[in-house]
Amino acid sequence: MSLVSHLEELRWRILWSLLYWVIGCVICYHLIPRLLDMTTPLLGGNKLIFTGPTEAFFAYLNAAMVGGACLVAPIVLYHILMFILPGLERGERRWVLRLLPLSIVQFVLGCWFSLKMVLPTTMQFFLSFGTETLVPQIKIGEFISFVVTTTVLCGVIFELPIVLFFLSAIGLVSSRFLIRQRRMAYFLAFVVAAVSTPTPDAFTATMVALPILINYELSLILIRFSGK
Repeated sequence: MSLVSHLEELRWRILWSLLYWVIGCVICYHLIPRLLDMTTPLLGGNKLIFTGPTEAFFAYLNAAMVGGACLVAPIVLYHILMFILPGLERGERRWVLRLLPLSIVQFVLGCWFSLKMVLPTTMQFFLSFGTETLVPQIKIGEFISFVVTTTVLCGVIFELPIVLFFLSAIGLVSSRFLIRQRRMAYFLAFVVAAVSTPTPDAFTATMVALPILINYELSLILIRFSGK
């Protein structure tokens, strides 16, 4: 294919991905009330509020945009793979096709870990500061942003074993290299967690950094087991 043909293919794949993303946003927008019903128990009996006429709408819209991206991620990944697979070697292409379904499972597992472990623990910690004179009043925009950001972040973190295993499968990293870089990896885990978490406190950063460290050690086990 010529350069113009490649660009034409890329344009159409981007347009199709955007179309599916818009559809995913519409679906997620209508599912947000169910998401709130699932996550409001994290508030410990407190009610959500909004202090501006448009705050609730934009909170719904932001959550729908992120949720729509997650919902149609497999379709977007399909278009990305169809565009780049012809340029990969046979071994690389084989490993990409093998690990793609597992990457989706890992992302869902990371989201589940966030909803069941990280969010309940962090919300309980933050709400524990409430007293009779200090009543928590949480705005819906901040609450949805906190839940969505933490959940998606944990989903991405759980992709770490897949990424490192793929890099080891094509010979770019080894278990020895990862062991030598363990201290740096631990340091970067806390840096990434501190920068990417929606709140600047050390407790939330630690709760997000722990899955990174666990998945890093899991990657070492997988790479050792595979002999790479």
